[in-house]
Amino acid sequence: MHSLNLYQSWNTTDPAWSVMETSVDQIPPVSFFAATYLPSTHNFLIDGGTAAVRSNMKNQSTLYYDTLQDHWESPTIKGDVPARRKQHTAVSDDQGRIWLWGGQSDMSTYGGPSIFYNTWTIIDTQTWTVSHPQVDNNPSPRIDHTATMISNKYILIIGGVVYSHDVTDPTGQLALNPVSMSSLLLFDIDNNRWININAGGNIPAPRRGHSAVLSLDGKSVIVFGGGMPEDERTQMNDVFILELATMRWTAPSIKGVPPKPRRYHKAYLVDDFMLVTFGLSGDNTGFDDVNILSTSSWSWITQYTANVAWLSGNTSSTNGKVRNNTGNSTDHDPNAITEGKEHEVSTETRIKAGVIAGVVSGGVVILGGGIFLVLSVVILRRKQSKSKKSSNSNVVDPASIGQDSESTMTDFAYEPHSTIVQFQKPDNRSSIRFASQIEDGEHYYKPNAKTDE
Repeated sequence: MHSLNLYQSWNTTDPAWSVMETSVDQIPPVSFFAATYLPSTHNFLIDGGTAAVRSNMKNQSTLYYDTLQDHWESPTIKGDVPARRKQHTAVSDDQGRIWLWGGQSDMSTYGGPSIFYNTWTIIDTQTWTVSHPQVDNNPSPRIDHTATMISNKYILIIGGVVYSHDVTDPTGQLALNPVSMSSLLLFDIDNNRWININAGGNIPAPRRGHSAVLSLDGKSVIVFGGGMPEDERTQMNDVFILELATMRWTAPSIKGVPPKPRRYHKAYLVDDFMLVTFGLSGDNTGFDDVNILSTSSWSWITQYTANVAWLSGNTSSTNGKVRNNTGNSTDHDPNAITEGKEHEVSTETRIKAGVIAGVVSGGVVILGGGIFLVLSVVILRRKQSKSKKSSNSNVVDPASIGQDSESTMTDFAYEPHSTIVQFQKPDNRSSIRFASQIEDGEHYYKPNAKTDE
């Protein structure tokens, strides 16, 4: 495991990596796992991935990294232990819950035939219990997608490939099919339901193994790269932005030299820098580079400039001033949780200098032979951090969609009892649609499984 120091400035030709003193015996080499950061504890969790399958290997594959103690833990999970899987996603909310979705289990994960998943697995890291919420309108199983937490209310699923009926096969067998980037999935956490969204604008080409990060103001999602769903040798290095208020795609004009095309990389937003690192090329060669996209100038740059104030939670801008979402200067900490319109800022929010700013776990793909590396940037070791949660839940105002506000996240407007939201249809491409049928209560799909017509 390696750490990337964000508290010092560096050039992409010589990024500030260091090797962490962690016993390799504590974690087996894995790849294609899901990883997520837990803001409340400054720790992170990885789940699943390929592994050296042994007959006596436990089904559990969830590992927790304690950044204060600098060691791995294998928590004792109560209840239905999550199945070992790969190519799925994990996101965390403000209640310390990990939301796992999608992915597949196969010979490289548990030693058996392929199983594809389309239901939620929730791990509560405060009690280490597992739950599986029952959702009536589960979509088709999916792998190599992205999941983005929005306002701790919604989880946005973008891209990947779905395990569904192959419309080109007259026998109607199930297969992995590409999905249009105009066909988005939004999970409503509070109402426990899926919402299908038809996005418009300059729709990206279908892709898998791409990255997606939420912008600092919470109003858009930035997507980079990925591979063509049906051609492993064709990778992309383009950038697209999904505006959440309108659900329209745009492609910014970007200066500078972009990274080499790749899939299975990792992207993370640090101040206004989007760091893109690692991944696989079209010939399954692994990358060891770090690339920087400035989202303020929309240019690929080679120099990372440390903003210690931002990293310490004292600013939301690159010029060292504290600003709110409207761009006005303020004496309040925009990262502090608010109660009403008041901000309460902890007096001890400094982060220990020289701490780990990024953690990478990597391993060899057992069956594919490629190397997959994941970067999970974490801000660690706050001595004390006191905050108060808002006592009132936010009310969605349809008239406020797309308007500037004091909120740091964008709310989605929809009719409470509707099951599908239709946004403006694509103006330059037709949505790719695949027929699929999901049996109620089905938790997974097996290859060539038959579905009643």
